[in-house]
Amino acid sequence: MMDALAARPRLGVQGRLALAALTYTAVAALLSWHAFVALLGKYMVTQFFALPLMLFFGLSAASVIAHPSAPMSYLWDLIRKRGIGAAWVIGIFCAAIAAFSTFKYLIPAWVPFFADRTLADLDEFLHLGQPWRHLHAITPSWISPALGLLYGPIWFAQFFGFVLFAAFLPNAPTRVRYLLSFAATLLLLGTVLRALGSSAGPIFYDRMYHGDRFADLLAALASVPLGTVTLSTSDYLYASYIDDSAVFGVGISAMPSIHVAIAFLNALFLSKLNRRLGIVGWMYAASILYGSVYFGWHYALDGYVSIIGVLLIWRHAGRNMPTIISSRAGMPLPPETL
Repeated sequence: MMDALAARPRLGVQGRLALAALTYTAVAALLSWHAFVALLGKYMVTQFFALPLMLFFGLSAASVIAHPSAPMSYLWDLIRKRGIGAAWVIGIFCAAIAAFSTFKYLIPAWVPFFADRTLADLDEFLHLGQPWRHLHAITPSWISPALGLLYGPIWFAQFFGFVLFAAFLPNAPTRVRYLLSFAATLLLLGTVLRALGSSAGPIFYDRMYHGDRFADLLAALASVPLGTVTLSTSDYLYASYIDDSAVFGVGISAMPSIHVAIAFLNALFLSKLNRRLGIVGWMYAASILYGSVYFGWHYALDGYVSIIGVLLIWRHAGRNMPTIISSRAGMPLPPETL
């Protein structure tokens, strides 16, 4: 009997990661099947439809850069080696994103906003005033459209694009490290810590707590280019919160900032691959931290906590990577899942 048990194939780290992601998805679907299906449908219409196009152009560009003399041969070889595994990654990722949004939608009902006053007070104490005021004082108004572009459309493109890129990355240790870190960021920071520090953020503060602490922030946003777009987006999210409706981008949450967390995770990933790309990644991550405070979506502390959390996750995922990859000798679920 003991010999038979010992002979059974073990579930490798890649299989465990896939199983954890599927369990996370299943739990979200069981907690609110209606919200999960609605959000999955909205992501399919607004985001997922673009994944094949992003994948085509991304792989084509990578092939030309990696092997300019024979890009098609390189592309075919990459698809042959990573096609099945990448398909599993992308499929699980799409389901997990809908689950992540479902949890984001449900958390305010489970844990009403309670941490804003503490976070706002700590922000003012640490920065000798409200951080958003300092940024608006030193930022020319003409920069706000660029910040809005980086914080909005470009952030969503890199959020999806980096997972697609990692799914086809031939370097197994770096691929597994990134995907493991990405999953842990959404689970630990974006779900668990979000519930523990339930907060709405400066742009929603006055509506949630019936005061005028951030009235000047709203007035400042109304006076800069694209600031009205930010205010309209906040109205859209607040309306979905009041109506309890599962719409695209649903969920109000400040602590921690997933915008900052993903941007810094991608900077770490790029730095691991290429020093020059890493510099671009760090500059972009800094702009997201800046924009999160400038537009009032987050307290500065939200970003700091996200950075610390991502650094710890990345370091832990990278520890003993040879041992982790060697677990592929076990039985991944499914084969070559990641």
